[in-house]
Amino acid sequence: MTRRRWVLLGVVTALIAVVVLLRGTAGNDSPEHSSASDAGNGTSALRYYAQALGHNTGTVEGEFDLPSSPALLFIFSPTTGFNSAEAQRLNGWLSSGNVVVYAAEANRVDPQLDQQFGLHRSRGSVDASARAAAPLFGGVDSLSGASQAPSLTPSASQVPLFRNQKADVLAVRSTVGAGQLIVLSDPLVLCNSYLKLADNGRFAADLIAMAPNGGPVLFDEFHHGQTAGAAPPETAWIATPWGAALVLTVVILFVGLAMRGRAFGPPIALRQRADRSTAEYAAAVGSLLHRTGARRVTLDTLLAATRRAVAERVGLGGGTPGGQLLETIAQRSPADAAELSRAEAGLPAAVTSEATVLEMARSLHDLAYPMSTAKNQKESA
Repeated sequence: MTRRRWVLLGVVTALIAVVVLLRGTAGNDSPEHSSASDAGNGTSALRYYAQALGHNTGTVEGEFDLPSSPALLFIFSPTTGFNSAEAQRLNGWLSSGNVVVYAAEANRVDPQLDQQFGLHRSRGSVDASARAAAPLFGGVDSLSGASQAPSLTPSASQVPLFRNQKADVLAVRSTVGAGQLIVLSDPLVLCNSYLKLADNGRFAADLIAMAPNGGPVLFDEFHHGQTAGAAPPETAWIATPWGAALVLTVVILFVGLAMRGRAFGPPIALRQRADRSTAEYAAAVGSLLHRTGARRVTLDTLLAATRRAVAERVGLGGGTPGGQLLETIAQRSPADAAELSRAEAGLPAAVTSEATVLEMARSLHDLAYPMSTAKNQKESA
């Protein structure tokens, strides 16, 4: 490899490194707890868990449209805030008999949702080691997630579900119309790497079982940025650091090859194609028929051509129907009609070998062009 090529390779490597550094490293992390993420703090396992328990699952994305049929909706740490209309829409949907589980850390709390549902959180964090305040969930005694989380100050209509050792409330349950709202200050207890800890898995199963009438379990990805016009998952890899670096590498290599492209010799002008003669087409068709062994097709074609030639010679036009052609020829030239009938009758026997096909072809040619045959015989004499 020449020095210039080593330099070019070094430049490409440096550009890739710069792109990766500028965009950051692609870590296995999902701080918003996406249901499409297999990271330790993602919630894909919760979605698979719901499927294993016999529920249909789905996501709310593109538009914040909630289903008309009964369902359970998980809302994890919104990265795109709810507006007032969306919060009211969620409240109306919840009041109609659905279930919402809302879990968010202190830095991901949505003000509109907290205001809509009357949630009050502490400014600081407390110990997040949670124990069941009352036996509301079967077999769930303790939860294990983050070490610190903000506490909740429940209202008279909100029932504490879990507390820490100092009696700080970490989860509440409230009735909204005909629906149920579960609020967690620590969403990690429902994330992939934490479901196996303490009673987290049993708690997740109890939440999923709250889906009304066994309805679907949905995950709000709309407020994770999956809005209408967002990049589809098939092309989202381009926005990752390594995806951008790969695209840049392909572009650089393409431009480099285009600039360094060299011909393997002097350019050769294209030869102008001449018109082919009728004889070439006839020879090509004859060769094709010979190679495929289509003797009957060959003789049928020659017989049809002979009929047309004889009809033209006796003064018949092209408008004569094919079924009446032989009868019309017989009226004007009985001898030619008899020869055509004889050739047609001998057609089945003529396909036995190439020699008989050739002999039949010559006979049909003599019948179609008698003047040319006579001339050739005269010249040979």
